[in-house]
Amino acid sequence: MKSSQKPKPGPRRSKGWLVLVATVLGVGIGAFTFISSARANHVYTLTCGIVDYKPGVFFKYCADGGVAVGQIQWDSWSKSGASGRGIYAINDCKPTCVAGKLHKANVTVTLTGNTPLDIVNKKSVLNHIAIATADKKPLPLGTSSTDSWDLQ
Repeated sequence: MKSSQKPKPGPRRSKGWLVLVATVLGVGIGAFTFISSARANHVYTLTCGIVDYKPGVFFKYCADGGVAVGQIQWDSWSKSGASGRGIYAINDCKPTCVAGKLHKANVTVTLTGNTPLDIVNKKSVLNHIAIATADKKPLPLGTSSTDSWDLQ
């Protein structure tokens, strides 16, 4: 090496990488904690034996699907209950259920649960549904403007 040349500096020792690693770990742990907490605080419901979150349809009789509430748009959803709007449909089964006609009505949908909420597959569930016609007229093929049943 010539005397006029300066030696190349060695790698700089920076503590910036420590800040970067700490930031990445902090964000990762924070996100994990947030997601875990959200899952633990989520409330679900039952649809024909399946634990579900904000389902779009409920069947009154899971075996045949002849009475259902579908196209549900949820307005609220919490541990104290859920409410929304949907379409009630019932099959008149005339002349047979396969060839029957669906009769429909706009309804409000309300879900409730036991206090404390039942636990199914380690998840808190709302397990009762109540519906009411939006126009207060009787449900199709019925005499009442309301119906309710336990969800299983």
